[in-house]
Amino acid sequence: MTIDIWNDYESMPLPDVLSFIVDNRGKTVPTDENGTHILIATNCIRNENLYPSYDKVRLLNDDIYENWFRAHPLPGDIIFVNKGTPGRVCMVPDPVDFCIAQDMMAFRVNEDIIYNKYLLAVLRNPRIQTQISATTVGDVIPHFKKQQLGEIRIPIPPMKIQKRIGDLYFMFCVKEECNKKINNNLAA
Repeated sequence: MTIDIWNDYESMPLPDVLSFIVDNRGKTVPTDENGTHILIATNCIRNENLYPSYDKVRLLNDDIYENWFRAHPLPGDIIFVNKGTPGRVCMVPDPVDFCIAQDMMAFRVNEDIIYNKYLLAVLRNPRIQTQISATTVGDVIPHFKKQQLGEIRIPIPPMKIQKRIGDLYFMFCVKEECNKKINNNLAA
């Protein structure tokens, strides 16, 4: 029996499957070259990576880390880029050793409705990526407005199916990450 999550199940607007959105957009975070906390940028989020990379990171001091942000991502949240390269997503690792600022959000799922690894897989699906690309605005620097999140419809199969899809996708991503490391070691 073939399952078609896009046609066989009801869908919900993305915000309705979330319990919280980490949203620090609106102003530029002050950095400190002597800081101890890593601030990642949108260039660190790529759909071909399971977790963020640490390209061109900046540092923050303790005061900024503790007081400037509205919230910080937790392990298992999904980072969503909304400016520059809208729609790129990555999983937040455990432990979290970075923070996010403007131009991205982190989605915390409502575990009664959706499985986080399933949501990661669905958000990376070409169908959703195309929809995000079609709704971005801005000619020079594309961006996806937070108000548009409700236009992204997420298919909601039973949790058993979500876990099977999410876990298989996650295992595939872990294997792909291992292969990249092996190839990089061989190349070095």
